[in-house]
Amino acid sequence: MNGVTDYEVMDLAGREEDLDRLCDLNGRIDKYKKEVKRLEKLKEPIEKSIKEQLENSDIGITVGYQVDYKRGTTHRFNDKKLKEERPEIFERYYEEKPLRRFTVKRIETAGEEFDF
Repeated sequence: MNGVTDYEVMDLAGREEDLDRLCDLNGRIDKYKKEVKRLEKLKEPIEKSIKEQLENSDIGITVGYQVDYKRGTTHRFNDKKLKEERPEIFERYYEEKPLRRFTVKRIETAGEEFDF
């Protein structure tokens, strides 16, 4: 149950074209993330208002629209409980699968922050 600890690192120093492209793409990603957050904030009170108008109804109908706010349940497997109560079964069926997580973050180098 160990994660990957060895990382392959590419040094982009001296590859100005690659670095410029990376910074441009990162700037666009940041812009889109901010826009998504802004739009989510605008959406939340509208949804809340519609839900309040529905009161206890599961479906609301108006001209050209149907709004569903149906009740239901979800079913989840409690792997933590299985691991506590039956660790031998948990270990037998536990699987590790490789993944690649994508993140972009600002870093400081030698006390100098780059502001692209």
